[in-house]
Amino acid sequence: MMTMPLAREELACAICGSSGAVSEIDTYKSTWLFCASCGCYSRIQKAAYPLERAARALLPVFRYVPKLNGFLHSLGRKKQGVDFYRYYSEQLASGERGPWVGQFEMVTAELRSADLLVGWSGCKVLEISGEPGYFAQDLMKAGADVVVSAFADDVARAMSERLGVNTLTYDFNADDIVRKVAAANQSGPFDFVFIRFAIGFCEDVPVLMRKLSSLLKQGGLLYVSFSPASRAVLLRWMFDDYTYLRQYTEAHLSDAAAAADMRVRARFDEGYFHWDRGPHSLHWSLRPFARRYFNANPFYRDGDEYDAVQRRVALVFCRG
Repeated sequence: MMTMPLAREELACAICGSSGAVSEIDTYKSTWLFCASCGCYSRIQKAAYPLERAARALLPVFRYVPKLNGFLHSLGRKKQGVDFYRYYSEQLASGERGPWVGQFEMVTAELRSADLLVGWSGCKVLEISGEPGYFAQDLMKAGADVVVSAFADDVARAMSERLGVNTLTYDFNADDIVRKVAAANQSGPFDFVFIRFAIGFCEDVPVLMRKLSSLLKQGGLLYVSFSPASRAVLLRWMFDDYTYLRQYTEAHLSDAAAAADMRVRARFDEGYFHWDRGPHSLHWSLRPFARRYFNANPFYRDGDEYDAVQRRVALVFCRG
């Protein structure tokens, strides 16, 4: 079930194209490919999970035992792709902001601390993958002209109907964001483009950066928040079916932005958490399974404390 992370000569990095520097890292639901050349990771979801069949057989037996039911769901197969995102419609129907409370205030404070924002009134803003839409709604209430994208069509409709924001559907890897914006009759250029904790679902950042640069006005800002590449992400999310497709380094994002005529103007550190202890860590019931992978694979132990945590960072790029 677990293998040594040996570099595979025949593998080329899906991100930088380097050969001979790519290692396979096994986790419960995914195989990650780590490139020692660029420091980034790409992910391949497994066709079958080690305990998937057993979990499926036991689910009907324990359907009325919530804690055990949740544990078995984690070992089995969950919703994929766009279907995973449809729960945002239920979130919107509930009217509860939950973990999205305070995001507008935090981002506004960050930008003001770097002298990148006076006020939102009159600003044209594009938010990509902004489900469930509360951030966009707050921007709109503050006077900005906002359009926000969603992955699932029903979520885009729910955001529009319940929050009153302008929406469009967009898939990082199947759509052209410039054409999507034009088709939605949203005129540019934009003062701000936001991608908050979603860039890991984009498989080609350089292409995306070029598209976004063309949508920004001269001096316009692109705000990207993400978790820089680390071993902790492999461990923390190994029981999630639908998680990041890529892990990027700050250098990769900055280089791609520079090639698209955008330079770093600010960097914000938004904290971190350990993969197996403390708030936001892996659920206690799954930690013994994850530790088996950790203990059996020297790749994890070769990492330092920096690699034991998942960090949250925001980079702000300026066009021109």
